[in-house]
This record gives sequence, C-alpha cells and structure tokens, in this order.
Amino acid sequence: MKKIIIALLSVSGISLLLTGCGGIEADLVTRPADVSAFSSEDQDLVALGKQYWSDPSLSSSGALSCNTCHMNNAAFKDTFKNSYPHFVQMTKAKSGFEEVDAEQMVQFCLVAPMKTDPLPWDSKKLAALAAYTEHLQKAYAESR
Repeated sequence: MKKIIIALLSVSGISLLLTGCGGIEADLVTRPADVSAFSSEDQDLVALGKQYWSDPSLSSSGALSCNTCHMNNAAFKDTFKNSYPHFVQMTKAKSGFEEVDAEQMVQFCLVAPMKTDPLPWDSKKLAALAAYTEHLQKAYAESR
C-alpha cells in the first residue's frame, strides 16, 4: 500500500511525517466555482491572519502552526518573492499544480504538513490567513 508512512524525521525539532503516496486531491485545495470568498477590510484580515498564523489549534496534532515552519521566513523558497498566483515546488510535487494563489497555499498547508481538513472557502479564517500570507509575500519580495 502506497500510503504507508516511510519516515519520521526531525528538522529543527519539528517532526514531519512523509508518506509514500503524498498526493493531495485538487478539489481539497481549489475553491468551488459556486462559493464566494469572505469579504472584509484587508487590514482587519491581515491583523487577524497574523494571529491565526501562530495558532497551533489549526493543525490536527495541536502542535503545528504556520509559524512553526515559516518563523523568520523559514521554508520559503525563492519563488515566494513572486506575487500570487505563483509556482510552489511542494504543491507541484504533491498535486501537480503549476501555480497556486494564496488561498490554495493556505489550504494546501493545512491538508499536507498540518494534516487537517481545509477551511471552509467562505470563512473569515481562510480569508485572514490568505491576506496575511499575501502580506508576508510582499514583505519578503521587498527584502530580496
């Protein structure tokens, strides 16, 4: 069976499970055509997204947050300096996507590294995390 766990690694004190299959179904990380995004003032969403970014309750284990992998811009590849949508190696390897937008990237991280369910597409939490991700991306690009 291809979905057996093949390794348990420790990277900077973070345990990561690698699976033999590794595929993520596209519909888990793609907004349905009939669902609109949550709408609010961007600055409100960025501030809220910053709070969620460090919230380990988002992960299935309760131990991982977005900040676990991305503290001080860690784990961002060179393509992160490009505005969304852009190419992300992890999403290409696991789902075949040539590029993703910020919402898809948030959903992908929830499903893959954080091993939890994606957020509802019309949720304030997803909108906030996507807004904060775009905020980080712009700051990252300016620093390069």
